[in-house]
Amino acid sequence: MKKNIQLVKGTHDIYGEDIKKFNFIVDKFYSVTNKFNFHQVQTPIIEHQDLFTRSVGEHTDIVSKEMYSFTDKGDSTICLRPEATSSIARLVASEYQSGSMKISTHGPMFRRERPQKGRYRQFHQINLENMGEKSPYLDFEIILIAYNLLNELGIDKKQFKLILNSLGSQDDQSNYSKILIDYLSQYKSKLSETSLSRLEKNPMRILDSKDEQDKEILLNAPVITENLSQESTQYFNQVKELLENNGIDFTIDHKLVRGLDYYTDTAFEFQTNEDKRQNAILAGGRYDKLISLISTRDIPGIGWAAGVERLMSLINIENQKEEKLKVLFAVQNEKYLLKSEIIKQIYDLDCIHETKINKNIKKIFTYADKNNFNFILLIGEEEDSKNKIILKNLNTKEQKIFNQSDIKLVNEIR
Repeated sequence: MKKNIQLVKGTHDIYGEDIKKFNFIVDKFYSVTNKFNFHQVQTPIIEHQDLFTRSVGEHTDIVSKEMYSFTDKGDSTICLRPEATSSIARLVASEYQSGSMKISTHGPMFRRERPQKGRYRQFHQINLENMGEKSPYLDFEIILIAYNLLNELGIDKKQFKLILNSLGSQDDQSNYSKILIDYLSQYKSKLSETSLSRLEKNPMRILDSKDEQDKEILLNAPVITENLSQESTQYFNQVKELLENNGIDFTIDHKLVRGLDYYTDTAFEFQTNEDKRQNAILAGGRYDKLISLISTRDIPGIGWAAGVERLMSLINIENQKEEKLKVLFAVQNEKYLLKSEIIKQIYDLDCIHETKINKNIKKIFTYADKNNFNFILLIGEEEDSKNKIILKNLNTKEQKIFNQSDIKLVNEIR
């Protein structure tokens, strides 16, 4: 007697109301990220296993326990991708020329985890990556985009919170790991089996332990942000200042380390306010050493990922209108952004927009022309000293100068 063929364990079909939610999330993701001038790519779902061994880390759970891998007919060790950032890094390492590569993507990922409600062995992610440049503003912007996406998906601000930490530079992590090992070594007999195995190989991952006794031991553990270099501390302070100045609340969690080996400096998670073991809905951070792990190139980057199925459980479907006008906000010095009140006004406009930092005014206008922007908002050295801002309509060539505190973009850009 024939038997019905069932779904593979840990997978699910998406149809009916769920596929409407799925498409709504993906469409909204590209709508929001396009406004920040990100560009969509797609990468293969199969990759050489070595890509993830070298990037994610051979001692991580993803690589050592959860990856689907096999040897193909050409004797190559192939795997189904467990995450997308490493694939994007491979692409960037091959294609990068200069400036920022601002990349958005979505698709299925595969991990052989224990199936449970809301967690699948084939699941879908939306990913946003900005590779090529490093600045506190780019860290802020990537978080801002995530914050705006959650809002535009209709997830109430009261439903989630932003958790923030700094992992410092590679040198900071190396120094802190030694301090952490010294502290934890006195508790070897009490550490969980998992944490004990990580003590020498990857001690910072112990900070993320879910074991209750490990948590108790960690209460008095050294804090990474108290062991950062002056440069890393200043960098993190500027990220926090940008978030505060733009009304984005956050909580510092010194034990937030993320689950992958390639993270440096800023790390963050958006979590639901529900008291649940798995409450992260979107997470990411800076990974300046990632591309150097898989290639001969050294290219900084920052990004985040969110599980589509996780978001589906939090949203109601709404309609969204398309954005059309393109606005470039350009400054000659990054410090002008710290006190600017323009960023929130720009986002509230019905437009596509991008922020650019460049000392060369000519290059700013060349970039605007090449990328078909309709308006430029410009703060140069002279404008900053007088608290002014220039607004130029690139279609009509009309130019106006305003006090930064007086300009109302909603009345000027339309």
